[in-house]
Amino acid sequence: MRDNTELRISFGFAAGPLPAGPLDTAAHKRLVADRMAALRWETPRLLKALWEASDFYSDAMTQVHMDRWSHGRTVLLGDAGYCASPLSGQGTGLALVGAHVLAAALRGAGDDHRAAFARYEERMRPFVALNQALAVENPGGPASEASVDRAKRALALED
Repeated sequence: MRDNTELRISFGFAAGPLPAGPLDTAAHKRLVADRMAALRWETPRLLKALWEASDFYSDAMTQVHMDRWSHGRTVLLGDAGYCASPLSGQGTGLALVGAHVLAAALRGAGDDHRAAFARYEERMRPFVALNQALAVENPGGPASEASVDRAKRALALED
């Protein structure tokens, strides 16, 4: 980063629910440091850098699960409707497939956007569910090849 003068590190861990209310930067750093302290290798050096970092950023890896993806003439797709989380590795693929499925549904429904949105959801929900499951199947590791294969083959695109 920045002309090869920076190194950016990402720590990831299962934390369960975070404490209620906003956490300040020091509280987030403490949470990360507590979770990572028992690791070996370069962890002490990385945790020292964590405490010195002026541009520390922390966020939860989450998924979006909604009862429906449309209301009136508004429809959601991609991360806005069904974020699978960066842990799934499927965000871009879900968005592109969702756009294709939505376009096909709109094209096939003529002027009836309600029918198009219903068809879009009907086709996408099973595909989204399998792709979201990849992020939580094996905490701390990748999803199985069988699960990845099942997820990627769960939807055949129409012309």
